[in-house]
Amino acid sequence: MNIKKAMVQSFLVVILPLVVTDLALAAIYKTVDKDGNVIFTDTRPVDEPSEEVQLRPITPMSPIPAGRSGSSLQGEEGESKNLYSRLEIIEPANDSTVRDQGNFTVKVMTEPRILAGHRVRLLLDGDMVGESKRKLSFDLTNVDRGTHTLTVEIVDNRRKVVQSSSSTVHVHRTVYRPAVSINPP
Repeated sequence: MNIKKAMVQSFLVVILPLVVTDLALAAIYKTVDKDGNVIFTDTRPVDEPSEEVQLRPITPMSPIPAGRSGSSLQGEEGESKNLYSRLEIIEPANDSTVRDQGNFTVKVMTEPRILAGHRVRLLLDGDMVGESKRKLSFDLTNVDRGTHTLTVEIVDNRRKVVQSSSSTVHVHRTVYRPAVSINPP
């Protein structure tokens, strides 16, 4: 019985506000039949006892416009604006392996080009390793072996992050081990 009542109440909360357009003019009545089933209707039953259901006011909400993302710039009015349709690290590819003693170039792609007043900066494991106004490549040297996170950020003139993108790179370094003589001279 309690499960039925909970289901009916959930129905009222979800569906009823969609069906009833003018709550001030409409009334909802609740009755319980001889088997204990709860019935809701918009007309008062004549032959059965009923009670009028008092509904809470509906809070109107505007839908969120499509196309919004977490990586955007807040405008003057507080609305979100997507300035760059593409921002990604194209070299080295995500989850790729670098085998050149920890020396490699990171190349970035943006669409459109970097806007006036914006800078591109590169972070390696959260530490900034390069910043540029227009250049979209960064040379890294002597990066320790292991797995690293590369993050490219576009920042405005107040150093506020406009957009960012990350990728993972695995650095392998050759380890030199001299030959060991078993019988020294």
